[in-house]
Amino acid sequence: MTAVTWDSISETNRSSIRSYQRSILMLALVCELFLAADWYAFAAVIPFISQSLGLDEQQAGFAQGIFALTYGIGMVVWSPVSRRMSARAMLLLGLAGTGLGMVLQIFVQNYAELVALRLFIGFFDAAIFIGNMKLIFGWFPQGRRGSIVGFILAAYSLAITLDFALGIPLTLATSWRVFFAVLAVGTLIVAGLVALFARNNPAEIGFAGFSWGDRGDAHATLSLGEIFRSRWIAIGALGIGACTFAIAGTATWVVPGYIAVQKMPVEQAPVIGTLMGLSQVLFLVLGGYLADKLEKTLMIKIGVVLALIVALLFTFSMIHEAPFALLVLLAGVSGLAVFGGGAIFALMSEKYPPSLAPAAVGYAEVFGVVSSFIGPWMMGAIITWQNGAFAPAFWAFAGVEVLFLLGLVALTWGLPRTMRSVPAA
Repeated sequence: MTAVTWDSISETNRSSIRSYQRSILMLALVCELFLAADWYAFAAVIPFISQSLGLDEQQAGFAQGIFALTYGIGMVVWSPVSRRMSARAMLLLGLAGTGLGMVLQIFVQNYAELVALRLFIGFFDAAIFIGNMKLIFGWFPQGRRGSIVGFILAAYSLAITLDFALGIPLTLATSWRVFFAVLAVGTLIVAGLVALFARNNPAEIGFAGFSWGDRGDAHATLSLGEIFRSRWIAIGALGIGACTFAIAGTATWVVPGYIAVQKMPVEQAPVIGTLMGLSQVLFLVLGGYLADKLEKTLMIKIGVVLALIVALLFTFSMIHEAPFALLVLLAGVSGLAVFGGGAIFALMSEKYPPSLAPAAVGYAEVFGVVSSFIGPWMMGAIITWQNGAFAPAFWAFAGVEVLFLLGLVALTWGLPRTMRSVPAA
């Protein structure tokens, strides 16, 4: 049977696939939006939940970061499952489980219940992420995956933005429980949209045997162990770790730091949170676009350097009194920390065959979620130990980014240029 490829079909059929691509991209964006919104809703309203449940800074940081524990476990569980489960099925299962957990989270009465439900939600959120990546790999060719993944990750950051921009005012007007209820209903609605409209690839809309022809799937029988026999998984893991540490650390502690150190009124918190999120959206889209044109390992290292610079800038704001305009500016450039995000996942899909790429993304993401746990918890613990001082926590943030950078330099040192990732066609 002759393979059906993009070059072998008519322009009319290409137009049909393009139309589905737009719909699938919008669906994937919405799935990612609720994945991240459910994750960072707690971070946006920490002061209100802490007051309601009687949490100190260390407990709040632990509750935000602990989500990453089962998210990471979920990555380990769902990554091998992704080889035989369709993207649609993974998204449905993940959204349904997360939606149920969000419903139950509305009614928590103490710290233990909060932590337990964040652990539950984290496990199912992992299925959403891997399902989304598998959906994108099925619908878009290698040469476009950097920019497409950049858009998907931008939706992740947009969700954080909306958590602050909408969640804080809604919580002030009603309560944080109402905010969580809105997210729960939205997550379950998205599950319904996936059930109705998601298709795994062009083969499911009438193009039987369709292939993008990137690397083919001739290696479908390769074991998962092949993922760990090259340095690409480690490069991706360190790149993801640097980005997620920066996202988690800034999303959780910049606004409380501004309130405590700069005496910023809590009513201005949505402005800062919104700007940080929109900045991430901007630089993820820009970085994803460039990832399809430039060397991906170089893009990843540049991203970590920028994350270090962002950490140092925020450290400055936790030491010296600054006008509100400068605080706004720092929030506006904070998205530089995730500039290399699109290049990381595009590198995984480029270096591994289709049967292994979603699993490789999942395993690399494990390192990222560990960073998401360590970042808020470590910084919260340091703030508690230092009697409410934020500067030492942000110095530690910068130090961790230095370690990520050194690791990436060591892993990419001496790679022949022909072995490095190349610009997409």
